Amino acid sequence: MKSFLLFIALLCAVTLSSSAAPSVANAANTVKKDRAIMTFSQPVKLMGVTLKGEYLFVHDDAAMARGEACTFVYKGVAEIPDKLVISFHCTPVERTKVAGFTVRTFSSSGQTELREFQFGGSTESHLVPVSQHVAYATIASLN
Repeated sequence: MKSFLLFIALLCAVTLSSSAAPSVANAANTVKKDRAIMTFSQPVKLMGVTLKGEYLFVHDDAAMARGEACTFVYKGVAEIPDKLVISFHCTPVERTKVAGFTVRTFSSSGQTELREFQFGGSTESHLVPVSQHVAYATIASLN
């Protein structure tokens, strides 16, 4: 009888420990931040802000899931709060997988406007909202 109770206790311990591990791992895999650096040699407009030079694009899946601003664009190559140029809530759209970071632009009246970006190795692209009001955008000072 003692060995039967010991067997049941061990079985319960193994069941509880193995069922908790995958759920923690799955939660960690669903929350991620993608980052990519892009250099614009010609001026490109992003929601009214002109980008020229090197910028870091960061997309936060957790913020997107909460409905918050999920895209952050920094001047330079580091995520420094003082270097934040703009943040906004993007709209995800399914595309063909790309090898490297890709931006899609639209040219009109001599101006190039960034409309969409996609991280390398991903099939999810991110549409830039048409208006700042709809996007919950925050534009930082470039001083």
